[in-house]
Amino acid sequence: MLVVEDEEATRSMLRQLLTDHGYDVVAAEDGAAALGALDAMSAPPKLVVLDMRMPFIDGPTFIECLRSRRESAHTPVLVVSGVLRPSLPPRVQGIRIVHKPFDVATLIEAVAELVPTYAGSDGGFRPAS
Repeated sequence: MLVVEDEEATRSMLRQLLTDHGYDVVAAEDGAAALGALDAMSAPPKLVVLDMRMPFIDGPTFIECLRSRRESAHTPVLVVSGVLRPSLPPRVQGIRIVHKPFDVATLIEAVAELVPTYAGSDGGFRPAS
């Protein structure tokens, strides 16, 4: 799973929360760092948790880059945003939005809906047993 969030406290909280729920998490501080993380992964992540307003490469631009890559074209994205109606690229599928502030149950439910459950660490996802 790839978490992309420029606010350090939020990024750390998301990483810890998802790790505590059994997920393997790679975190990046902005879209540019996230693209580098994607390049370093042996398989695309099973989910990207994404902030929309970030420096360098923002959320909508990152989604376009993610979708332009054959191996990650269908990777689901969970947008975590404080913006009521975040701007998304046109014709984008596999996206769910959770608004900040959110409660843990809402976030974990959204993750579970977007990511199929399976055993193993392929792509950075390992559900809790």
